[in-house]
Amino acid sequence: MDTPDVIAAEYLRRNASVDIGNAISRGWQLVMDHMGILVGGSLLAWVVTLALGCVPIVGWILSMVLVGGLYLFFIRRIRGENVEIGDVFSGFSLAFAPLALAGLLTWLLTTIGLILCILPGIYLLVGYVFVPALVIDKKLDFWPAMEVSRQVVQKHWWTIFGLLLVLALIVIAGFIACLVGVIIAAPVATAALMYAYEDLFGPNVALPAAEPATPAAQP
Repeated sequence: MDTPDVIAAEYLRRNASVDIGNAISRGWQLVMDHMGILVGGSLLAWVVTLALGCVPIVGWILSMVLVGGLYLFFIRRIRGENVEIGDVFSGFSLAFAPLALAGLLTWLLTTIGLILCILPGIYLLVGYVFVPALVIDKKLDFWPAMEVSRQVVQKHWWTIFGLLLVLALIVIAGFIACLVGVIIAAPVATAALMYAYEDLFGPNVALPAAEPATPAAQP
């Protein structure tokens, strides 16, 4: 199997970019088009995630498994596949061990970074944002997924940081709107983040074939 450096270099070779406004716009449209399934699945996942958050460390690890399933749920819908609400738990059946180990290690490294100097922790929190998706979608083991995510995001770090900041503000605004808004805001935020993932890691977009050159007119 290729090393994380080789895999990351392959994705970086695409010279892909992430547009914050475009990602949010596409996320909004996806949720509006499939509101019932995406809102229902998101609510189920986030309620369980909040419950898991009450258990230190173990809760974070299991939350990573659940987030992996939620991300795949959105990725599949973005790619036009049919999904069911129960698919948000697919991380437990498809990639429990690597997602759990990724959850443990990302928690450990980001916590150390935040304790030591804060900035390294923030750098890693942003850099590791696509780890669950890479584990469950690309079938990468926990460490390759962490390194590939970090290396690819590093090229777009400020853009991804800006996206996460805007998405956090959207979710906060949803909470302020009497909690009703967050029912829409949270799925939109997840969808926007997964569109950014697709921009960086999704299937290659085939370039249009070049038209044959028109023969020069004979004098």
